[in-house]
Amino acid sequence: MRSIRARLLIGLLASVLAVQLIMYLLTYARIEDEIDDLFDGELERSALSAGSLAPQTFIPTPTRKVENPQEEMVVSVFHASDGVPAYQTHPLNGIPRSTPTGFSKRILDGREWRLFGSAVGSQFVVAAQPADVRDRAARRITLRSLWPSLGALPLAALMIWIAVAYGLQPLVKITQDLRKRSHRDLLPLDVSRLPPDIAPLAEALNDLMGRLAGIIATQRTFIADAAHELLTPLTALRLQAQMLARSKTPSRQQEAMAELQGGVSRTLQLARQLLTLARHDADGEGADQTPVDLATVVQRVMSIHLPLAAEKALQTEVGIQESAIVLGNEEALSILVSNLIDNSIKYTERDGRVLISLRAGSTGAEVKIEDSGPGIPVEERERVFDRFYRRRDTVVTGSGLGLAIAKEIAIRHGASIVLESSGALGGLSARILFHTATAA
Repeated sequence: MRSIRARLLIGLLASVLAVQLIMYLLTYARIEDEIDDLFDGELERSALSAGSLAPQTFIPTPTRKVENPQEEMVVSVFHASDGVPAYQTHPLNGIPRSTPTGFSKRILDGREWRLFGSAVGSQFVVAAQPADVRDRAARRITLRSLWPSLGALPLAALMIWIAVAYGLQPLVKITQDLRKRSHRDLLPLDVSRLPPDIAPLAEALNDLMGRLAGIIATQRTFIADAAHELLTPLTALRLQAQMLARSKTPSRQQEAMAELQGGVSRTLQLARQLLTLARHDADGEGADQTPVDLATVVQRVMSIHLPLAAEKALQTEVGIQESAIVLGNEEALSILVSNLIDNSIKYTERDGRVLISLRAGSTGAEVKIEDSGPGIPVEERERVFDRFYRRRDTVVTGSGLGLAIAKEIAIRHGASIVLESSGALGGLSARILFHTATAA
């Protein structure tokens, strides 16, 4: 692919040549009219002045190249009663006595001739000239007028090249600035002195670098937090493994094995949640967007959590007033609903209640999850969405990532999560509000 400089140079030179061609055609048409008027006037004067039968000759000026209006001109003089020319400046067959008065055209000896006939006293005079003489004269004059501009094309190309190079200097400076930077330098470019045509490009680069800086900062924070959070379960696994190795009795070995298996399960759950969070951070807005039925998502997720709810003897109810369709990623939406339902089931005491409802309206859709658990104090309802945050008085094991993942997925789908107190059950009410849903 050609560079911008080559494209501009070729495009501008082609434009100059196109203008030159148009100028040639317009100039040729204008000069052709002028030549016709000039040569017709000379043709008429030659015919009217031929009554004396004196030979007419044209003596060109030797030091100047001028157009000869009498070039190849033939003048024939007829007597009033005779059809044969009494006098003819040059031999030419075919000039008839019946030539009409005034200007006309006729083919003579295989060439097109311009004729002028006029009665002069008792004689009839016809002046003739080949039409191609006029065409050649018009072309010569046109080329002589355009040769200087055509000869100046190399100079024009050089000036265009210099002008294009000067115009592209801002891009060259931006390129040099970016090449000198390290991979850690994502500071914005200075757009204050850039031309208005280049400034949008620099602003777009600044926007891109700003987003990259945000992503890198998020990744660094995530890696640091994940490493910190993994230290605790891995340390616990090491201690549990040591306890298992030191166990002497079979009963103590079984207890140590059970603790070790529980620690492995918790570590695996943390690893899965970390992978889920990392995947959604990487996907961002580029994840696949397809129509998703929220009713199907709620029913499928609830069926997965029913065994855990039954183990705690929880009374679960699912109420779907009207289904809704949202545009998003079905797997991500399943994780969103699953994390909220999982929290409600884990934090609700035995023999409690969990209510899940779905309703759709003209302003969107709402998935509501209520429980009879302890709830979350008002002052902590925003902090629970922070990664790895866990309430101090909680007795339920977890990683502190469930609500953080849910919030991230909700933001990706243009939704929001609202935590409130449940008026029906007295525990927590978590509402997922989809603002762009449509009724199924």
